Parts: sequence; C-alpha cells; structure tokens
Amino acid sequence: MGNTAEIDEKYTEFYAARKHAKVYPTEFVVRTLLADYPDLNYPKPQAGSSILDIAFGDGRNTVFLCDLGLKVSGIEISGGIIEQTGERLKSLGYEPDLRVGRNSNIPFEDETFDYILACHCCYYCDEGDTLLDNLNEYQRVLKPGGALITSVADKTSYIFQNAEEVEDGSMRIAGDPYGNRNGYRLHGFSSQNDIEEYFSNYFENFSFGHANNDYYGRNEKLFWVVCQKK
Repeated sequence: MGNTAEIDEKYTEFYAARKHAKVYPTEFVVRTLLADYPDLNYPKPQAGSSILDIAFGDGRNTVFLCDLGLKVSGIEISGGIIEQTGERLKSLGYEPDLRVGRNSNIPFEDETFDYILACHCCYYCDEGDTLLDNLNEYQRVLKPGGALITSVADKTSYIFQNAEEVEDGSMRIAGDPYGNRNGYRLHGFSSQNDIEEYFSNYFENFSFGHANNDYYGRNEKLFWVVCQKK
C-alpha cells in the first residue's frame, strides 16, 4: 500500500489525458501573489525572484509564474509529466528548469530559492516519510527568510472520507473519487493553530486563509498558508 511507483504512474496517466487542454492558474495562487489582504503579510515576489513550483502537474501555475517574470523551476514525480508539461510550456515560449523530484527529495542545492509554491501537494507523504520530512526539505532549498506559499488539507475535506489514520498523524486514503491516491498517505489538519505548531519546527511569520468549497456535492476544504523560513 502507498507504493510510490503506483501513484507516479497514475498521475502521469492523469495528466497525459489533459496535455492538450488549455489550463488556468489556481485561484488561491493568483490571489496570494497579486492581491492585498489584511491578514496576508509577506514580501511578495518581484520579477527575477527565484521560485520552485512543487508538483506542478499540468503547468497551470507554472505558466502564471513565468508570466510574472519570475525565475521558475519545478519538480514532479515522473519524467513523463515533465515531458508532457515541458512541451506545453515550450509552446508558450517558456523553458523553466523542470526536474524529477519528490516532497522529501528535491534535486536542488541548499538555499537556492526565494520562494516555494506547493499547491495542493505539501501534505503528500511517501512511505517512510512524514510531513516533517517534506518541510525540512523545503526549508533546506529556501534562502534565508525565503517564503513558502502552500495549501494544506483540512481533515474534514472529502479526500479523507473513510481514510485510516496512521501513527504519524497522516491518513491512508481509501475513497479518492479520482482513483489516484487510494492507499497513499496525506496529512491533514483541524485548525490553523495545529498547522502553526507543526510547521514551526522550520517556519515562522504565518499568514492563514481557509476555503470551504462545495463543488456540487464534493466538499473540498483547505487551509492557505504563507510562512517564512526560520
């Protein structure tokens, strides 16, 4: 259960089926990078800032980051995803540095990036790893004071229905309607305080938001988190 090769294959097939479709950036990413809010407090990226797009998938946010004039790199779990999305980006005139990697194994040197974007992915845990391992690796590749922009799963979100909680606090998924994550472990949280306490091993200066979206019967709940490397 939780075999990494299996989830790699499923996500490669998932994105291959959409490789010719037009894609659009995730709303929370656009809002966090471009808009001003009373509880959002971090130094926003400027043209030329370096950013790592973790688990970039079909490239919906990668294109947006390139459009902003950022120095963009990205990691994904298979060469197939990189090839498919790399072709899309190249057709749009962009060639970011895309590499095979994982949340807990990022193939870049220490203190490489001003920012990390981890959209709907930081809480994915390979067997033998925990979310703390992922956050430790994020901190490693961020420059001093660098910012993490991420989304974190709410434990009451649809993806955790019928999931089994394991010792490290993560949940083994059993009812993924997309069929990609069954048997794999995701880590969810119940509150902003719980997130801050957990992330504070590596990060500080937190800004939070929360989404409770009912997509016609599929209830997706997420926390938005922006924080800086300690």
